[in-house]
Amino acid sequence: MTGERVNWARWQRFFAARSDRQLPTLHDPADYTDVPDSVAKSLAIFQLGESGGGTIVEQAMNSGVRGIDDDYVQALGLFVEEEHRHAELLAICVRNLGGSLISKNWTASLFVLARRLIGLRLKVLVLLVAEIVGICYYQLLASRLPPGRLRSLLSQIVTDEHSHLTFHCCFLRTQTKTWWRRLLFRGVWRLTVFAAAVAVFIDHRAALRDLKLSTGLVWQRWMSFSRLAEKLVTNRQLPAVVDLVIREECRRPVSPVQIKINALSFADDRPS
Repeated sequence: MTGERVNWARWQRFFAARSDRQLPTLHDPADYTDVPDSVAKSLAIFQLGESGGGTIVEQAMNSGVRGIDDDYVQALGLFVEEEHRHAELLAICVRNLGGSLISKNWTASLFVLARRLIGLRLKVLVLLVAEIVGICYYQLLASRLPPGRLRSLLSQIVTDEHSHLTFHCCFLRTQTKTWWRRLLFRGVWRLTVFAAAVAVFIDHRAALRDLKLSTGLVWQRWMSFSRLAEKLVTNRQLPAVVDLVIREECRRPVSPVQIKINALSFADDRPS
């Protein structure tokens, strides 16, 4: 099998190109009084989770892990900044829904503890799980909100999370080049996905119930994306020169995931 090299400089340029997006104003004239209070509380938990992650950049800088370089570290730093922007967007959503931000939560604390105790590879794996949670949850939530800015903000976060998912899969793909590493990844991946699912169903059960989002629907969406991510990381039949772009409309939350292969990829053996 030939070596696969990721063009991290292209990822760095990709994140840098959208790093100067302005935040919207806090005021939103739309009326959200019909939205259950549990939604604001749920988004406040996600907002707290999106606020951290800065230590991973320093860890990547000093890790010595093969397959990454200075461009990856810079791209990772821009990714973290984008996550912090998501925290700001979610804060706007919470406040417009009449909710309050929180400073601690058991699942967020557990997530932070796990990231601090593990190495770079597992930390990225945990981040990838978080991206899947975000894509599925924000998209389903947006589908239940009335048309307006809040729905638009959540859809914008979902779009960003699609590229985050591909970014992390590119890294993990470089770390699973042997059969036993892929086997190990599958085992840890499926266990982590299941644990995260249990935590989310416990923490956000009120919002899911009030929005009439069934456990079956959420689980089906979650499993679709988790299987997709697993395939992107472990399927060595995929060409090296591909960028897998995930497209799914927020207006049709139960539509199947569509995958398009784009030759202008971020995984590339050619010089940038």
